[in-house]
Amino acid sequence: ENIYCLIGIITCNGDHLAVINKMVSKIDEFKNFKFLGNLHLSKNEKNLFYSVSNMNLEKNSYEHRIYKMDLETKKSFVFTNGAKESSFIELLDGSILFAGDREGKKDESDTTKFYKICTSGGEAVLDFTVPALVNTIKQINDDEFLVLANFNRTKELEKIEKESKKEEDKKENKEKTYDDSKDYLVATEIPFWGNNIGFTNEDRSRLYHFNKKTSEFIPLSDDITDIYGLELNEDKTKAVFISTTFTGKMPLVNEVKILDIKTKTVDLLAKDFSFAYANFIDSENIITVATDMKEYGINENSNIYIINIKEKSFEKIVNDNFDMCMNNSVGTDMRLTGGKGILVKEGFMYFINTEVNSSYIYRIDKNGNLERLNEKSGSIDCIDVSKDGKIYAVALKDSNLQDIYEISMEEENRISFHNDTTEYSLSEIEEINFTNDGIGFIGYVMKPVDYDPNKKYPGVLHVHGGPKTVFGKVFHHEMQFLANNEYFVFFTNPRGSDGRGKEFADIRGKYGEIDFDDLMKFTDAVIKNYPALDEEKLAIMGGSYGGFMTNWAIGHTNRFKAACSQRSISNMTTEFLLTDIGYYFIDDQISATPWNNYEKLWYHSPLKYANKAQTPTLFIHSDEDYRCWIPEGIQMFSALKYHDVPARLVMFKGENHELSRSGKPMHRIRRLKEILEWFDNYLK
Repeated sequence: ENIYCLIGIITCNGDHLAVINKMVSKIDEFKNFKFLGNLHLSKNEKNLFYSVSNMNLEKNSYEHRIYKMDLETKKSFVFTNGAKESSFIELLDGSILFAGDREGKKDESDTTKFYKICTSGGEAVLDFTVPALVNTIKQINDDEFLVLANFNRTKELEKIEKESKKEEDKKENKEKTYDDSKDYLVATEIPFWGNNIGFTNEDRSRLYHFNKKTSEFIPLSDDITDIYGLELNEDKTKAVFISTTFTGKMPLVNEVKILDIKTKTVDLLAKDFSFAYANFIDSENIITVATDMKEYGINENSNIYIINIKEKSFEKIVNDNFDMCMNNSVGTDMRLTGGKGILVKEGFMYFINTEVNSSYIYRIDKNGNLERLNEKSGSIDCIDVSKDGKIYAVALKDSNLQDIYEISMEEENRISFHNDTTEYSLSEIEEINFTNDGIGFIGYVMKPVDYDPNKKYPGVLHVHGGPKTVFGKVFHHEMQFLANNEYFVFFTNPRGSDGRGKEFADIRGKYGEIDFDDLMKFTDAVIKNYPALDEEKLAIMGGSYGGFMTNWAIGHTNRFKAACSQRSISNMTTEFLLTDIGYYFIDDQISATPWNNYEKLWYHSPLKYANKAQTPTLFIHSDEDYRCWIPEGIQMFSALKYHDVPARLVMFKGENHELSRSGKPMHRIRRLKEILEWFDNYLK
């Protein structure tokens, strides 16, 4: 019996791996997808540098390398091969500087090693080491740099205290004192943790001046100010940045400041707005993207302003009809690293904007002259621009994964071919129009691969996160995976979504009401227009806001026979008090706090309606997701189990809110396996 049992286990594990491999290869080799980012056009405009990331299933991790493209031949090749290099800058001499650890030496101190490599190729050499964890570096001259680096005043004081204690013990010949500092955490402010970051209490991004020749590392900002968005003017004499100074509670507004690099003096230029970007558009003016949040709260679209450096004037340069989201909010699980979504070049600010279901490239000058620079739909993920206005972009176009494109209003030419989707079995995304409350909507439907109109198929309503994001007609692996497993997949952008202006995106105090109604009307339209969709075998799924909506739906309708709720919200009070953005996001979006209107928070909490749920639901959460913390899933799971509703809770260790997009490769595969098996069990 023991032998048969052992053989059974081996066979089971073998089948288990076969199932996983089948799923990976269903649209053929998930592990072969490439993720591009950090696009940079060289100063001589002869080369493009960018990062390429891929999965390593054996190590259950990602590998990152810098690539170089010759723009004359359009040929690309691996430029660095350390497998951990994605972020870099071009130095004044044209060489590439990147952070890494080629020596592999373990160092207890917080340092960042920078390596330099000539653009013609060769071996990267260690150039200098900064005595801090660096997140941004800008070159002033051959030897000097401005640096944004992590700083924590409590940890710094403890470090000094430990060193002093160590020296004291050494002098008195005492044994090493036990260090209990790793046994506990102390919080003194909110937020005290951040998604994908961990415990952040009193962490700040501090501004420093670093001289690689002398190793001088001098702080230029205080220890309670958080700084980001560092940019230098053309002659490297001044720097502009955005700063937030606080103790106790992080505010939603911040400030734009300017640094005289020679004198090290800092001046305040603008305040009392939420600034997202600031840069020199010429020697006298700074262009900035900001919102006062007064009309539509934290989701209010930003506007564009010019700050005159000398006068410190602050003037809006576009008219009141300007109603754009100045970033790419097109949802997909096919991105990994980032890149420039906004930049200044030759008197213009170039930026990515989301409209309806796609993102496009715009530019504006200091006088407010605004123009769109491309027409083709899709997702623009990051850009760089030549002096004469030629645009290069990492983008998702048609049914392709990320690659590099040369873009103009007239045409878009693909110039890299890291990903080839022609060998995959893909479902084409079809559009469907419907109306609700007199508003026109576009919905999207993916038929099962190898669709047979004479058969009946189960279907999945997929709800995006945000809620201020959009779904469009771009490659989404999760959806293609389901379509390849004989499911209809359908999705839309209900009220609350991006791309259609501030009023459309404003669902403050209405969560679960008008947005849920839009989704149900859309589901009705899909059923009506696609007779092969079996309305008795429908599922709903989503993550973040989509997880909230899944939780909400199962308490308000029984039309779904299965559900998958991921990184969700179930209780607005606990989301308010326990998560990294809760105290301001819930206050703003639900228009209530536990003290001024607890009843409203409870009304918009899916947990309130869990006793009415009958839908078998799979909950997927990550234990380091501090955006929608794991108790949100636990509460909803426990409520369903208490009321005898079939439920399963899968908790991934060491993952955060980005599990489906940048989680460890085997975790992403396991997640898909859980979803497919759950839906198959209840819908097939």
